[in-house]
Amino acid sequence: MKIIILGPQGSGKGTQAKLLAEKFGLKHISTGELLRAEAESGSEKGKIISEILKTGQLMPFETVVSVLESALASTGSGFILDGTPRDLKQAEYLDWFLKEKNLSIDKVILLDIPKEESLKRLAKRAEIEHRTDDTPEAISERLEIYENSTLPIIESYRSQGKLLVIDGTPDIQTIFLDIVNKL
Repeated sequence: MKIIILGPQGSGKGTQAKLLAEKFGLKHISTGELLRAEAESGSEKGKIISEILKTGQLMPFETVVSVLESALASTGSGFILDGTPRDLKQAEYLDWFLKEKNLSIDKVILLDIPKEESLKRLAKRAEIEHRTDDTPEAISERLEIYENSTLPIIESYRSQGKLLVIDGTPDIQTIFLDIVNKL
């Protein structure tokens, strides 16, 4: 099974991706975690990634591809992709890359939450995790990017019949059971 999980920041993508990976034996590929790990590595590329993460801007396509390709190359029986694609260019590249390996996305899960809920959750996460990319400015920038760049992807997957829309506002277990039932 090859799944993408989408939703605004704070919708619970990472939490649900981890639960689904465990339930179905999938590799959880979090682009954000891969990029943050590179940023913390101290490498030259990591320093550049770190600066971009602080602003909340969309990571350059080539940077995302460089961390994503190696992770996708070792997926075995399946994966759940969390944090990518963020725009149509990334979605088109992902489709091409997978097609080259005779693979395709089976389902795209959209965790749907209102903007106010996203802001509330991200403020709480910033207090708990102290992530450098959870400043009010970066959060606002990322939510704007989501609305402008990611929503068109959702419509594309909907037209392909791959989209599962999930209410992301209940508790973690309720959301998880809803996803499992709809898969």
